[in-house]
Amino acid sequence: MTLADLRRLLAECPLVASVQGSPRSPVEDPATLLRLAQASLQEGVKILRLEGPEYVRTIREGTGAPTMGLYKRWYEGSDVYVTPTLAEVEALLATGCEMVALDCTDRPRPGGTRLGDLIAAIKAAGRLVMADCDSPESVRHAMSLGADFVSTTLAGYTDARRLTTGPDMAMIREAVAETDAPVLAEGRFQFPWQVKTALRMGAAGVVIGGALNDPIKQTRWFMKDLVVKPGRYGAIDLGGTWLRVGVFDETWTLLHSERIPTPPTRHGRMDWIRGKSREFGVQCLGIATGGVVWNGMVVESKSWVPEHLGTVFQEEFTGLPTLAMNDGLATAWGHANLPEYAGRRVATLSIGTGVGFGMVNEHRPIMGALGAQPRLNDLRTSTGRTFEELLGGLHLTESPNEEQKKFARLAFVEAVRTVAMTHFPERIVLCGGVGLSDWLDPRVEIERHTIQSAAPVDRSPFGHDAGLYGAAALAIFPPPLPG
Repeated sequence: MTLADLRRLLAECPLVASVQGSPRSPVEDPATLLRLAQASLQEGVKILRLEGPEYVRTIREGTGAPTMGLYKRWYEGSDVYVTPTLAEVEALLATGCEMVALDCTDRPRPGGTRLGDLIAAIKAAGRLVMADCDSPESVRHAMSLGADFVSTTLAGYTDARRLTTGPDMAMIREAVAETDAPVLAEGRFQFPWQVKTALRMGAAGVVIGGALNDPIKQTRWFMKDLVVKPGRYGAIDLGGTWLRVGVFDETWTLLHSERIPTPPTRHGRMDWIRGKSREFGVQCLGIATGGVVWNGMVVESKSWVPEHLGTVFQEEFTGLPTLAMNDGLATAWGHANLPEYAGRRVATLSIGTGVGFGMVNEHRPIMGALGAQPRLNDLRTSTGRTFEELLGGLHLTESPNEEQKKFARLAFVEAVRTVAMTHFPERIVLCGGVGLSDWLDPRVEIERHTIQSAAPVDRSPFGHDAGLYGAAALAIFPPPLPG
C-alpha cells in the first residue's frame, strides 16, 4: 500500500474502525472481533485498526481489509506501550499488515530503543508508518524521522496535554497545521457531530473504537452517574448576602438547612463549610457560588464577596469530594432535573443580590470551555444601565421605592426578551429574592408588554431554596462538563 492508496481509501470512507476489546472482555477473542470488523466493513468502512499479531492476522485474513496494526506491550521502566520495541514491530510485519502504528512521543522507550530505528525498519519492509502522537511537538518529531502519516491517538494520555472528556479538537487542528501528511483524528469520539467537525478541521479520517466495537466501554459510558448511592449529600449556596448549607438524601429531599450572613473572609467561609459538612456527616458536596468557576477554582468574581477570587472548592480544601459551579448554572441544572423541565431547553433567571443566568439544553449545562456561564448581568439595558444595576438586590436595597420597582420591572421584561431572542428557551424559571418578590409578577409583566417569542416564565418550584437544590443536584446528579 502506498500513501496515495491510503488517501484514496480515506476519501471513499473517512471512518476507520478500531476493532479491539477491553482487557478481559467477553468479546476479546479473534472470532468475535472478526465479526465486529465484518459488521463495520459491511457498512462501508475501508480500513481497520487492530491490536496484537493474532488478531491482526485472523481479522486481516478473514476480511482482506487494509489494516493498521499495533502491538501493546508493557515494559518495566517505560510508559511507552504502543509497539514499543523492534520485537513488536517484527511481529506485526510478519502478519502482512499494510501499516504499523507506534507511539511517536519523545518518551524513553524500553531498553533505549530509538524511534528512528523502528520507523526505518517498517519502511524498509515496504509498509507505511502510522505515528501515534500526543502533541504538535511529537507530530513534528515523527515526521522528521520519516513517518508517513499521524494520528492524535495519545492526546490527553500523556503529560503533554490535559485529558478532555471528548476528542481533543485543539490537537487535531494543531496537527493538521503541522504537516501536509494525512492526519487521523482519534480518541474519545462518541457522536457524529464530532466526526464531522474533525473532518472539517482538515483530518483525513477519524478512527473510532469503543463507540463502535466495545460493549464494555459503551455500557460504562451509559452507566456513568446513572445510579445514585444512598447517603447524605451536602449543598452549599454561597451568595453575596447569605451562606447557606443544606443536607439532602439520595432522593433529592431536603432534610435540613441553615444559613448565616456571608462571612467577609475566605477563611471564615471555608471553615464554616468544612465544619457543617463534618457536623452533618455528608459524603460529598455540591457548591453553587457567584463568579466563574473552573475545575473547582473561582477564576472571576464580583467584589461583593470579599476574597472570593482564587478560592478553590476541591476535596483538598473542603475535605470531601466536591463539585462547584457558577450559581446561575447550578440553579439551572437543578431545575433541569425536575420532571417538568427534564429534556427541555430551560433557562433560569436567578435575581437576588446579583442577576444570575443559566441555560441547560439536552440535559447539559451550556458553558464555555473554561466554565464561563452565559452572561446577562453586565449587559446594558435600553436605559444605559446594566441589568444588575436595575434588578440586583445590592442596588435595589431591601425596600425599593416605587421608581426603583418600575425600572426593575421594565428591566425584567427586557431581560426576558433578551433571553428569548438569544437563547430560544422552551421555559424560563425565575428565582432569587428579588425574582420571587411579591411586587414582581412575571406573568403580569409579560402579558402587559406582549413579549414576542417569549417562552413561559415560571416561578421556581423550589422557591427560595432554588440555589440549595441546584447545589445538591451537582452532588447527586453530576452534570456532564466540557472537555
